[in-house]
Amino acid sequence: MNNFIRKLNNMALFCFILICLIGCESDSGYTNYKSLSKDGFSSSPIVFNIPENVIDSGIKNLFIHLRNDNNYPYSNIFLIASIQAGNDLIFKDTLEYAMANPDGSWIGKGFTEVKDSKLWWKEGVVFPKERPISISIGQAVRSFGKEKGVSRLKGIESVGISIEDQ
Repeated sequence: MNNFIRKLNNMALFCFILICLIGCESDSGYTNYKSLSKDGFSSSPIVFNIPENVIDSGIKNLFIHLRNDNNYPYSNIFLIASIQAGNDLIFKDTLEYAMANPDGSWIGKGFTEVKDSKLWWKEGVVFPKERPISISIGQAVRSFGKEKGVSRLKGIESVGISIEDQ
């Protein structure tokens, strides 16, 4: 019986180490999330101030991260994303991303009702020398047939950005 318990403990330790190794991602970049209130993603943009050591050198790829839950009422999302260096606007893009498959299931990753979507934004970015650098992300969703945009977008729990070496 003692031998059986020792083997069981060894197997549990092996599984724990394996899960830890699989769960670790090699990340050569910067990731930052901002949580939103339960009222939803407002039409005001979320601003990320980027640390200088992240953008000092090299070519970067930019991603937008969204965490949504089952309260998100749409199958896609429209975002307005921009980069500002000092007082100069460098990029401003209107982006559309699919959030759900045709069968209604969410596209993002996650085991619970909250899904995390990593959305490709820009490739091959070289940041200018002007500082500070800020990235802003706002939502521009409209309901079908409506002229005015949604003022509070329910179901988006957090918005993030990541800057990765190319």
